[in-house]
Amino acid sequence: MKVIFIRPSNPTGSGYLRSFGFIPVPLGLIQLAGDVRSTGDHQVRIIDMEADMMTVPQVVNETLRFNPDIVGITLHATAAHNVSSQIAKGIKEMDPEVTIVAGGHHATFVPEEMLRSNFDVVVMGEGDETMMELPGAIENKELDKVKGIVYRTKDGSVKRTPPRPLIRDLDKLPMPAFDLVDREKYTFDVFGKNETVACIETSRGCPYACEFCSVTPTWGNTWRNKSNNRVIRELSDVKKLGYSWVFFTDDIFIVQPNIKDRMALFHEMIERGLVTNFITQMRVDITAKNPEVIRRASDAGLRIAFLGVESGDDETLKKIHKGTVTNLAEKAVKTLHENGVVVLIGLILGAPYDTFRKMMKTIQFAYKLSDLGADSVQFSIYTPLPGTRIFVKALKERKLFTLNWDYYDVLLPVMRTKVNPLLTQFLQYYGNYSFYVRKWIRSKFTRTRIPERKLELLRKAEKYFAKRLGHYMKEIVISLPTGLIRTAKLIREESLSPESKLEELISSSKVIVYSETDEKRNRYFSIDD
Repeated sequence: MKVIFIRPSNPTGSGYLRSFGFIPVPLGLIQLAGDVRSTGDHQVRIIDMEADMMTVPQVVNETLRFNPDIVGITLHATAAHNVSSQIAKGIKEMDPEVTIVAGGHHATFVPEEMLRSNFDVVVMGEGDETMMELPGAIENKELDKVKGIVYRTKDGSVKRTPPRPLIRDLDKLPMPAFDLVDREKYTFDVFGKNETVACIETSRGCPYACEFCSVTPTWGNTWRNKSNNRVIRELSDVKKLGYSWVFFTDDIFIVQPNIKDRMALFHEMIERGLVTNFITQMRVDITAKNPEVIRRASDAGLRIAFLGVESGDDETLKKIHKGTVTNLAEKAVKTLHENGVVVLIGLILGAPYDTFRKMMKTIQFAYKLSDLGADSVQFSIYTPLPGTRIFVKALKERKLFTLNWDYYDVLLPVMRTKVNPLLTQFLQYYGNYSFYVRKWIRSKFTRTRIPERKLELLRKAEKYFAKRLGHYMKEIVISLPTGLIRTAKLIREESLSPESKLEELISSSKVIVYSETDEKRNRYFSIDD
C-alpha cells in the first residue's frame, strides 16, 4: 500500500522558526514511517508543511499526486486542528476512497470532532502498533479488529475499539525512517546557516502531574525509557547523516528513576566519540539537585536546556501541581549556566490562580533568572488543552470564551480568569520583550563571566538577532495591537457552544486511552478521580 504522512503547520506558523530559525525533523512521522515499512512492502512518504513551506492547496495536490491508500495527519498541536481539517477536506473532495487517519495529542481527545472533519480513523495515543496493523485492516475491511482507534463506519456511525496496551519495550520499535526527509530543511539558523537539527526520543511519557499538560494523559500517566544501546544506535545514525544538533524530544530528559542510566549514557557518548551538540527539556528540581549530572551532560554535548519554571510565585506552583519551588529554579539556572549551557526558561501567565500582582512577580522573577544566567524566555498563556483536567474543569464551569482551535496556541488567551484576558495578553508580550531589552542593556554595563563553550553560541546568536531586529520591531508594533484587537473581538462576539458539544468534549477528554495491564497507572485520570 501507499502511505503518506503529513505534519501540518499552525495558522500562524512556528514561533521558534520565526524567532530562531529553528525547525527540527518531524520525529513522530519518521518513526511511524519506519513502523509501517517494517510490516511489508509499503511505499511511504512524508510531507512537512512548514519545512517544505507549503500552503494547504499545495499539500493537497502533492498528496494526491502520490495517489495514496492511507493519509496520516499528525495533530502535534491543538492549534493545527483547522489546518488539518482543511487538508483532509481537500483530499476527500478529490479522492473519496482514500482513508484519512488522524493522530497525536489533540486528535486523541477530540476523536468525534475529527471524524466530523473528513477523517475516517482516529488513532488514540501511542500509534506505532496501530499504524503497523492499519494497512492490512483497511485492505481487508477489518478495522474492528484494530485496538485503540475510533472510526467512522460505512453507514456513518462512530465506533470505538477497545484500548491498546502501552508498548513496554521501546527498544523493539523499528528504527526511524530518516531517509524520508531532507536534512538541509531542518535548520537552527540562530547558531549558523549550516546548522541542522535531528530529533531522538529516548523515553516516552512523564511521571509528573502538571495540571496544564496534555503530555501526561497522552502517554498513559507513566514513563518508559529506551536502553542506552538503542539510544547510542540512533545517535550514531543521525551523526552519520550529518546533523550538527540533536534535540532529545523527551518531555523530561532526566527523571529521578533514570539518573544512573543518563550518567552511563553520557559516559558512553564520550567514550565512543559521539559527543554532539544537544538540546533537552529539564525539570528545575532534578537539575538543581544533581549538578554532577549536568557537568557530565555538558561534557557529552548538552548546549541548550529548556527549563519549565512556569511561575515566580510558589503558591501558584503548588496549585498547578508543578512539584517545584522558585529557589530550585534559581539553583537550576545557575548550575546550567556554570556548565556552559544556554538556558531557555518557560513561564506561564494567566492561570486561574494568577492575579496582576502575581503575574508581575513572575515577570520580575524572569529578570532575576536572567541575572543568574538564563539567556532566553518563553512566556506562554495558560491554556486548557483537550485531555487535561483543567480543560474538563473549564468546560464544566463555562470559562472558555472560544472553542476555535486556532487560538489554542498558548500565545492567546481563551479563558476567563481573575484577570482580564486582554491584560494577560499584553503582559505576555511585555514579559517577553522587556526580558531581552533589559538583558541587552545590562550586558553593556555589567561584566558577567560566561563559560567559553556558551559564549561561542551567544556570540553567534547576537549576530543573528542583530540582523533580524526589524522583524522583532514589527512584532511589537504590529502583532501586539493586532492580537489584542482580535482577542477583544473574540470575547465580545463569544458564541456559546451547544450543550451536546460540551458534553462530548468533557466525555472524550476523560476517556481511557490505554487498557489496564499490569499497572493501574496506565489508566488515564480524570477530573473526577
